Amino acid sequence: MNKGLLACLFVVLAASLLLNGYLFLSLNQAVEIAAANKASMLQSSASLDGHHERSAAHRNNAVAGSERQIDRMGQSSQTLQHELQITEQYIHELTLLLTSGNYALLKQQLNNALQHYPTNENLLLLEAELIVRTQPLSDALIHFHDLAELPLSPTSKAKVDKRITNLYNTAQEELTANSQWDLLANLNEPLFQRVPDNRQYTLQLAKAYAWQQKITLMEDVLASLAYNDRAANAVRNIAYNERSRDEGIINEASTDNMLGNTLLGNDVTRVALMREGDQYRVGVRALTQDAEMVLDTGATTTAITTGLFNQLGGLKKLTFIGNFDVNTASGTISAPLVHIPTFYFAGYRFNDVSALVLPAEALPNSDGLLGMNILGKFDFSISPQDSELTLKVREGN
Repeated sequence: MNKGLLACLFVVLAASLLLNGYLFLSLNQAVEIAAANKASMLQSSASLDGHHERSAAHRNNAVAGSERQIDRMGQSSQTLQHELQITEQYIHELTLLLTSGNYALLKQQLNNALQHYPTNENLLLLEAELIVRTQPLSDALIHFHDLAELPLSPTSKAKVDKRITNLYNTAQEELTANSQWDLLANLNEPLFQRVPDNRQYTLQLAKAYAWQQKITLMEDVLASLAYNDRAANAVRNIAYNERSRDEGIINEASTDNMLGNTLLGNDVTRVALMREGDQYRVGVRALTQDAEMVLDTGATTTAITTGLFNQLGGLKKLTFIGNFDVNTASGTISAPLVHIPTFYFAGYRFNDVSALVLPAEALPNSDGLLGMNILGKFDFSISPQDSELTLKVREGN
């Protein structure tokens, strides 16, 4: 009996031990799983935090990059604005070179500037003004016509058109007023070829030929207009009336010589001449400056030396008309044409006398030459024996 009870107790104790062992092992496993899960959660949390940190850093970097890009754009805009300011300042400096007459340096600087800004309209207009100052007026006007054909802004196009009109009309009026028909032809011949349908160029060229009695050339030019064109026929009348007048003067002079009379009559002015070799010199006054000029009945235009030009104040006192090609003893040169506000000769005052400015070597030992735009207002004769010039004002002058 006791043996059976002991066996049962032994069995119960063994089962209890086994159950406790099982429960202990299960509890440890559960703890390990819980710890593993916690560790995994912590790792996941840390990973997520790292991701957030990386995302935040990326966002910060992106923002910083955007700010740097904005800064660069701002700096680029400021640089561009600075360049524009430099360009405007540069144009101002170039303009000062033009007004001061430093044309060689201006040309060099303009060439450099136009390499960087080839379509800058201010630079193009300044270049055109340089050509006005340094090349024949006809070439300058042709350059302006070429410029007008570029795709300019309306403002620049209006400036070009206005400049063409002002330059041409000023020169045309100056040359006509002083009867400088050779220079008028010199101006209009290239323009007529460049813009053959320009009515003003056509008529003015024909007019210049008419006054020079170049009838064939006049008719060739007028052929582009209708034969019954009133303005064209007015030009023809100039040519044929001038021919009749010249023929009448020749006949009158022949008759007077036969009668032993002089063409000038008694109402004359006599001017003492200074003779040097085969040249005669005469005293004049330009503005307030006394000068000696060579008497040149073969020159259509009065000329002054660059020395006298500077003494008269240059372009501060004299009006610039344009450059013209003229023939000198050393060849053809381009010379500025200016007009002198007041000019005195033989006791007469002349207003706005046009004169070419020639280098000193072209007019040695003198201040210039007195041409037919002054002498042509008189009937005159020269007495070699007395070294005297006799003048009588022509009717209508």
